[in-house]
Amino acid sequence: MNAKINSVPAKYPSSLLVGLDFYGAGNIGDDLMVAGFVQALSILNPASTTKVYCNTHWDVESQRIRFPEISWRHTAGVPKEKVSLLSDVECWAGVGDTPFQLTSGDWCLKDMLSQLETIQKFKSRVMVSVGAETAIQPRAKDFARVASVFERISTRDEHSSQILIDMVGVPSSLVFTGADLANISLPNILDERRIEKKFALGLIVAGDTLSNKDISEVGRFIASQKEPVGFIAGETRMVPYAERGVFAKLTRFPWSRVRGKASLEVPLYSQCSLYDLIHPICACETVISTRYHGLLAAAWAGCKVAAISRSSKVAALADILGIPYHNLPVTGEKLESLQNEASKVSPDILNDLRDKALSGVSFALEVR
Repeated sequence: MNAKINSVPAKYPSSLLVGLDFYGAGNIGDDLMVAGFVQALSILNPASTTKVYCNTHWDVESQRIRFPEISWRHTAGVPKEKVSLLSDVECWAGVGDTPFQLTSGDWCLKDMLSQLETIQKFKSRVMVSVGAETAIQPRAKDFARVASVFERISTRDEHSSQILIDMVGVPSSLVFTGADLANISLPNILDERRIEKKFALGLIVAGDTLSNKDISEVGRFIASQKEPVGFIAGETRMVPYAERGVFAKLTRFPWSRVRGKASLEVPLYSQCSLYDLIHPICACETVISTRYHGLLAAAWAGCKVAAISRSSKVAALADILGIPYHNLPVTGEKLESLQNEASKVSPDILNDLRDKALSGVSFALEVR
């Protein structure tokens, strides 16, 4: 059961290190979560500012532009064991994302396992509004080693909480079901924005769990559209399994019918504002997404929304939002039905998610 935020001012860490170091890598969802976390701290703890540090070996300047409240350290080329510990920092906090996942490979698990000895040196160790996927089952014991070093874990949905409790073995008393941090940042980013619609339909198609046939079906669906389609990059890097790579595959031949129907929309990640990151999504009347944060951004922007469940976390979010979704494999017929049945998300649902997200941050960080 979700507790309400305490009306009595709570005590929060004086300083913390955001321990996950992939921020700035080009995924817009990561930035939405960092923004939500920073805003949550200012809402929950306005009288006493928590000093926040974060290491990244990616595009640190983009993060300094969007999050000047955080003290960023660029660690590219520095082995993890050589990065200074910041021994005076009180709390190690794993903020947002889906650290309990294998969908895009085991890189996150390996990274967490390599950090366990360091993490345990911090006075307080928590995870804040994190996600989990059922695909971790084959390596549940390894994920249990990771989870065991944390005092408290707030999750972004009931789906993630149950995976941690039932599959990973985290005691239920240490787990709190909150909501994704983007539910805190998105209403602020979109406040009083007047958004001109550029596309009737926007697609966000990450291909990490899609087959070549799935991707071909997406191309066939795009070619059947009467109006131009926005093909939106939720991951802005050019990597084969992300949207830019999928688009390149669909348009690689001069005779591709997708070329004349779809426009690749990629925000300028290195320099742009938080609103610019999500503007391509907001500019669509209907959005079909395989990405968690693509769904949330579209929902908060008032778009009609539907999901392709490329992983268990996407289906779980679709259920929460009350929007239609289809599991893999992808077919043109499924995509057509999603386009026809896509729906706007109730403001009551979204506002409830914002409140739960704030409660999740409070549970994880409040000093006992």
